[in-house]
Parts: sequence; C-alpha cells; structure tokens
Amino acid sequence: MLLKELKKLKLQSEVISIERSCHDEELTGRLCDINERIISMCLFTNEGNFDGYTVFPIDQVIEVYWGNREHQAISQLMSKSSSPPHFEITKKDFHEIILELNYHHSSLSFHEANNEDSFDMGVIEDHDDDWIKIHTFSNKKTLSRMHKLIMWADISRVVVNSPYQNKIVDLHSSGI
Repeated sequence: MLLKELKKLKLQSEVISIERSCHDEELTGRLCDINERIISMCLFTNEGNFDGYTVFPIDQVIEVYWGNREHQAISQLMSKSSSPPHFEITKKDFHEIILELNYHHSSLSFHEANNEDSFDMGVIEDHDDDWIKIHTFSNKKTLSRMHKLIMWADISRVVVNSPYQNKIVDLHSSGI
C-alpha cells in the first residue's frame, strides 16, 4: 500500500511529511522519485522555501501524512517562491544514486543513522563495497577540510543543493 499511495501523492504534487525509523524529525516536501527501494524528495521549510533534495531508502518510512493546515500553508508559500533547481536521478539503487549525485553535484550532505542531526558535507573520492572515502567541507566557523571514511551501511540519507550546503561550498571556494 505504501508504494501505491506514494506514487499517487507524487502524481498529485502533494506536500507531504515522512517520518522515518532512524530520526525523530519528519521530512517535508514533494516527492520526486519512488521505487521499491528509494524515495527522493524536494524539501521545503515551514516558510515554503526550497531546502534541497534528499534521497533515502524506502524501508525507513514509518509514517506518511499530508493535507493538514501546515501542508496547505507550506504549499501556498511555495507558490510564491522561486522554482527549485532541476533534479534528476537515473539509478534505482541507493548506493548507485549516491555515486550518481556525487558525479553531478559539487557536494553532498551525508546523514548517518546513528546521529542524523550532525552530517558531513563533502565529495566522494573513493569507495568499495563496504566503505566510502569523502573529502569533507567543514562549517563556516573553521573552514577546515578533512578526509573521512564512512561505512555505506551507516548512511541513512543524502542531501544535495540545500542552500546552507551551497553557501558552505561557496565559502570554501572563495579561498578565505
């Protein structure tokens, strides 16, 4: 039933919220792509501002809701803001999608299941079947880059094109 309802909500361009087993805050936005393995969403803030695209495994979903006043307000506010940048994925497997996004974007935000509140922004430099090696961008306070190894199994979702993420990458590119 979940897949069928999500596909219907995508066709209707409905603003929805998804609660996931690995985090206590919901993701709110519109669905971009759904299959039996992954979900991708265009995220929006409560003010209706674009907040990036996210991709995560469908088996994390524990609740989906839509149609309340908050969703209606976000939808109305979204219509007054600029259109989000183009987003497309062609792969169907979570790890392949992450590699595809890494190829097409200047950075990804890697969220880990054990602590989704903190995340690493960076680019994948290498990978094998179990691990990825990323070169991270740090926050604006330190602007200090480092390398990090993360197990594929620990990645709960990725985000691309969030305004915060893009600003951090711009700061690193400015040579400050």
